[in-house]
Amino acid sequence: MTNWKTIGGSAAFITLMGSTASIADITSQEVWNDWYQYMSGFGYEVTATPDVTADSVVVNSLMLAMPLPNDGGMVKVDFGKISFKDNGDGTVAVILPDQKPIAISVDNNFSVTLNYDTTGMSMVVSGSAGDLTYTYSAPKVAVSIADLVIDGEKIEDAKLDLVLSNLAGQSTSKMGALRNIMQSIASDMVTYDFAVTQPGGSSTFAIKGSMADFKMSSDSSIPMDMDFAKMSDALDNGFAGSGILSWGAGGYEFSSDDNGATVSGSSSSDTGSLKFAMDREMLNYGGTATGTKSSFTSSDFPFPIDITMAEAAFNLLMPAGPSDDPKDLNLTVKLVDFNVNDMIWSMADPMGKLPHDPATIILDVDGKANWFVDIMNPEDMQSGNFDVPGALHELALNALELKVAGADLTGNGAFTFNNDDLETFNGLPAPTGEIDLKLVGGNGLLDNLIAMGLLPEDQAMGVRMMAGMFTVAGDGDDTLTSKIEVNGDGSILANGQRIK
Repeated sequence: MTNWKTIGGSAAFITLMGSTASIADITSQEVWNDWYQYMSGFGYEVTATPDVTADSVVVNSLMLAMPLPNDGGMVKVDFGKISFKDNGDGTVAVILPDQKPIAISVDNNFSVTLNYDTTGMSMVVSGSAGDLTYTYSAPKVAVSIADLVIDGEKIEDAKLDLVLSNLAGQSTSKMGALRNIMQSIASDMVTYDFAVTQPGGSSTFAIKGSMADFKMSSDSSIPMDMDFAKMSDALDNGFAGSGILSWGAGGYEFSSDDNGATVSGSSSSDTGSLKFAMDREMLNYGGTATGTKSSFTSSDFPFPIDITMAEAAFNLLMPAGPSDDPKDLNLTVKLVDFNVNDMIWSMADPMGKLPHDPATIILDVDGKANWFVDIMNPEDMQSGNFDVPGALHELALNALELKVAGADLTGNGAFTFNNDDLETFNGLPAPTGEIDLKLVGGNGLLDNLIAMGLLPEDQAMGVRMMAGMFTVAGDGDDTLTSKIEVNGDGSILANGQRIK
């Protein structure tokens, strides 16, 4: 698995090299010195042979090496030749050959040679020492696989074609106690075409696609001697980063064959985005997609699966380090107007009893919590020196909606938790709060399930009797509402009636 991750990670790193190298200074010599300091600070062993003149530094052979965690071997990256040249106007140009191979190896188990094509690229550094602006553009940046060896076996048909068209961007680098790097890039179109066959096997995988109007922005603070293998230490030393990726219309096609079991399909969307933020206090990750249309076929399934969705969204916010004070948390999941083709519906509803309207699932929860241990430190997590890893203090249900097959459940509410009382609720912190729920179309759904033979009448009667204990009739036909109150003394009320 490490080898496959290395393929993707190396390709992404090399592709973005032209847009993240916001490390330079006002003379060519100082540019190279800053590059060297930056790469060394990330834990790379840097080997280079710079040829220095009055107005330029030509690094004829730049090699980076870094040991993998847990004695996993050594990653080596050979960048070849890079030049730094004074422009004579207080700026410095960074010059990459239009076409050059970049060799990456991990001991004797994995090696790949990538063709890195930066035809027409312009990189110019301006500003002053410690406060640099890096501006770059290129009609095309392309990466492709020239050679791939896994476990000593050459993969003959491995393919990677990654192209960014009309790339433009700007980076700033400011030195202080930390190195702060801010950057933004844009590309009119990103296309990719990847295919690989399992070494020594018959499994294959291929995917190709594109994204229009690709944009990325990021802001990071990087301590000296940064080591991603020791993330807890890096965060303690001030590492922080955030970024946003967004794109317009895009889509992909894929196919796989695992010893005769085949899967193929395609997907498209109108827009998409990803975001990420991390510091010592919090970790945040999320994404969105709109106008998604997907279709899949499989040798194990008798007909195609078609899916459409108006909107999908996900967000997770949580504390990233131990603290005595509660920190913010959030979980949001949205699947709006999710629909499948009639062939799928016919399996669940052959009699056509259920409404086939699009389904919607929405969950939005805020809260307060804190960790007792450092979740970024594997040694802390594996020590076992704690009864529970953290404490939950508050939860607020901002939105709940589950709409499917003619029924619609909505709700909201909020609770606080007493972490000093773990007895009243059998080991759980005692909650205090209430939640309001509303169900429309529930009885109609039960009737349809009975008519379809999926739910026996006696079980449906039990469900209705249970609902009668917790709900009251609301406004409108087939509408039930419920207010559930939980008190710290252990009592629970449903619509004002004590049930515990």
